[in-house]
Amino acid sequence: MSEYQRYEFMTSDRPLTRAQLDAVNALSSHIEASSTHALIEYQWGNFKHDPIKVLYTFFDGFLYWANWGAPELALRFPHGILPAELIDGYDLDEFITFTRRPDYDILDIHFGEMEGPDEWIDYELGSLISTRDELMNGDLRAIYIVWLAGQHMMGNYDEEEDDEIGVPPVPPAFGKLTAAQQALAELLQVPPELLAAAAQHSKATSPSPDDDVAAWVKLLPPDRCIDYLIRLAHNEPGLSRLLVKELRELNPSKASTTLPTGEHVPYATLFAESRVIKARLEREERERQQAAHQRHLQDIHDHQDTYWRQVNQAVTRGSGAGYDEAVRLLIELREAASRFQTNQEFQERFSAWVQPHLRRPAFVKRLQDRTFPLPEM
Repeated sequence: MSEYQRYEFMTSDRPLTRAQLDAVNALSSHIEASSTHALIEYQWGNFKHDPIKVLYTFFDGFLYWANWGAPELALRFPHGILPAELIDGYDLDEFITFTRRPDYDILDIHFGEMEGPDEWIDYELGSLISTRDELMNGDLRAIYIVWLAGQHMMGNYDEEEDDEIGVPPVPPAFGKLTAAQQALAELLQVPPELLAAAAQHSKATSPSPDDDVAAWVKLLPPDRCIDYLIRLAHNEPGLSRLLVKELRELNPSKASTTLPTGEHVPYATLFAESRVIKARLEREERERQQAAHQRHLQDIHDHQDTYWRQVNQAVTRGSGAGYDEAVRLLIELREAASRFQTNQEFQERFSAWVQPHLRRPAFVKRLQDRTFPLPEM
């Protein structure tokens, strides 16, 4: 496949009306749409509409990716649920925009210059859409992941000045990312060791006291109560979160509470730490594979007759695949013999076993390529 593009949209707060669904279906002849989801795939051509405008008009989430890369994730929020200063201090102008409008706000994460991963990965919006709720609940780990992705893509690896200007704080609980946050890190190709390095500087979350909504609602002016009731009657999306947000702002104790600030760690420091972590993880993986290989050789040594039967069954199939399997098993038997110092026993058994199969030229050629000594016919 030379070209592949995927546009995906989802609703969270409310399904599309019949009229909205008809309008969505008219956007493209390639579209598959329901009241909560729309998918457009292209092997050639392009989507003729601005996907952010489509998101703003109909949906709550949008995901784009192509086989050459260029991922984009955009989310729509009821206006005012997210703070206006959401992305302040992250220095992410090239990768993220936060646009506020009277009815909806749009968070657009776009990495147009990012190349696709080496292996094909099917990214799906369903695994990412929970990021929207997490952000509305004040969880900023997703924004920090975007910052890490941007720094990693730009290659800011050199040691810089020790000041913390432009370096966001590591959010709490970064060592326990949600499934949606892990999916976001995969979409933006943030290396696991870089996430682990940031997690070393993350504080644990401290439980916050429950909101006393019943007491706080008495602080709400009568005109605001009427306004919320009218909006409730119109089934306004996100209204409960907007109400709780306003009640918290009216509550003196909540207003005076300051959240603990995380550690500001320059990216160069995180990158250096990630290299150490990567080396350790690679060493541990090598040790794990070596231990598994040794257990496998022990199993071959303990059950030689079983493996020899498998060799015989494979070679008598008389096919190329059977010959390949037989040679693979013989190599393992030879390695096990070397490991447990039974080389002579293996060679004697091999010489006796191979005699009836010397008239199989394709099999013999495979044995010769793997330096198995063959008896004279």
